[in-house]
Amino acid sequence: MATAQKIASDVQISTDTELSSLIERLTSDRQAFNDFIYTSLEDAAKELAARHEDSGIARYVADTLPAGVPEPLAKAPKAVLFRQLATPNYEFRRFISIADAIGDFEPLLWEYHQDKFTSNNECKKSWGKMSFYLGKGKKGGSKIARFNVIDFNSYNGKKIDEVKTLWGQSLIDFHHELIEKTYSGFLFLKPTLFDASEWFSRSGGNAKDYYRNFLTLFLKNAILFENFMLDEKEIGFTKEVFLPAFIEILRSSGRKPLIVALEPTDIEGEEFWMCHPSTSIEYVKGKSDLL
Repeated sequence: MATAQKIASDVQISTDTELSSLIERLTSDRQAFNDFIYTSLEDAAKELAARHEDSGIARYVADTLPAGVPEPLAKAPKAVLFRQLATPNYEFRRFISIADAIGDFEPLLWEYHQDKFTSNNECKKSWGKMSFYLGKGKKGGSKIARFNVIDFNSYNGKKIDEVKTLWGQSLIDFHHELIEKTYSGFLFLKPTLFDASEWFSRSGGNAKDYYRNFLTLFLKNAILFENFMLDEKEIGFTKEVFLPAFIEILRSSGRKPLIVALEPTDIEGEEFWMCHPSTSIEYVKGKSDLL
């Protein structure tokens, strides 16, 4: 079985032609992948504090990023969740609760409103076909209510900021309004929302080009909370986009981007994380007569 330490050592001395072999080793051993990619929350917080004073890392970041460090990350260190559109589902709520627990890191929701909307992506689909967790059924399975809030045929392939709900509201405004409703009474938990569309455009325009720049931000400016999957739906992105970018940063800077697993890795990717609490159904009822 491959070890994270051995792979990390191999990354430093490998040639470009050996990159595909390294990626295969990582993606064939889930535990080694987790150990290699993720940093514990406690260690990430300590490491970020240490790196903040490191002038060498600061120069590396400045020299690497064509669009620079965006303003929200140039101030106090942040805890970051990247979703093209933020919505207060269970993964969002877990992120906010973790950011609140560590205290020193303000939560930042990094968005990409000019990305394309598609129902082929489970996360994007969940914005238009919302799911509500109703608890466990008599046989132990999850009870989930689902219904559409957009016309998928009208908006597949459109930019996210062009998508409208069935009642004519911007899909972005609808989900942001739900965030506001959810956290209006908890100002200390309320996250900052940042549309990084312009930054992405200046950083490469597509994931294969911009993802190295994106991950570079997590060398000294923030901690990324995310799960990178090895299942059939996500393995292509992990192999072709994420891992090449991650490995290249490690090879060129000598440091790993600081990534903390958002969801427990043994239950990552379960539909529950895309669901909203049942208490949010009444809000959506008030927006339409779908239920």
